[in-house]
Amino acid sequence: MSGSYYFLVAGLPDISLDEGKNIPSFCDFMAETEEQVSSDDQKLLKLIRLPFDNVNLVAVLEDSGEFDPRGNFSREELTSSLKNTERLPRYMQIFLEAHHENHPLFPGLIVRDQLNWLFFDEVTSHSNSFIREWYTFELNIRNLAAGINSRKGLKHFDELATERDRAISSVVIGRNDVAEQILRSSAPDFGLSSILPWTERVLAFSRGTLLDFEKGLDSIRWETLSDLTAFSYFGIEKVLAFAIKLAMVERWKALDPETGRERLEKLTEELRAGFSVLDHAL
Repeated sequence: MSGSYYFLVAGLPDISLDEGKNIPSFCDFMAETEEQVSSDDQKLLKLIRLPFDNVNLVAVLEDSGEFDPRGNFSREELTSSLKNTERLPRYMQIFLEAHHENHPLFPGLIVRDQLNWLFFDEVTSHSNSFIREWYTFELNIRNLAAGINSRKGLKHFDELATERDRAISSVVIGRNDVAEQILRSSAPDFGLSSILPWTERVLAFSRGTLLDFEKGLDSIRWETLSDLTAFSYFGIEKVLAFAIKLAMVERWKALDPETGRERLEKLTEELRAGFSVLDHAL
């Protein structure tokens, strides 16, 4: 069972924002936080890092120079795990076994999407409700964007750099009800507006530039994280959501400094408001 972390959560504004001017790196925040939570909750924090590990594992397989330090494993650990997979999550073991045998589990998909399919299968059935709901949302919004991209003819899609980028951005992975609906439906909203309340917003964002589209998707992600933790004042869920938002802030600071600043200000406001709620709860 996950623990309660009043002092950790209440201290987030001071630890992370430094009067709203600076935030720690994702890596620094995770390293510090992992020392303050239970062993079970450490495992949940590791799940937040897995998307970075997925990118890194593909980079190792393809001998790419890129490597993201935000994952759980170093380049050396992933390289050695190609031969001995015992330390890796089960979905990575399954993926590598199929890869080594040159027997793709999902024919026609690139390596990255094969791995991501297995990843989402695992985390969307996780016993922790926050992990399960967050990654189910993430899979659904990713697939809705892919479904929209498959129709092409939109400004943001035309801005993608290469034909390979366009092809990759149009692949629906997983086979939950939402994915099946996207693959079957010819309706403008794929018949999802009554199921996913943010469908129309995604469609509206898709009519803008690539930057507008990415900003719009992240705004929905941000709101979803806030909704998922609205009543988790002391729990690890609040910490997990903060870590994901922190990674989003870092991404936008690199891609678009103005958006990064706006995200940081929003994070500051939310954390200070959260601190006030916690203080009055004592």
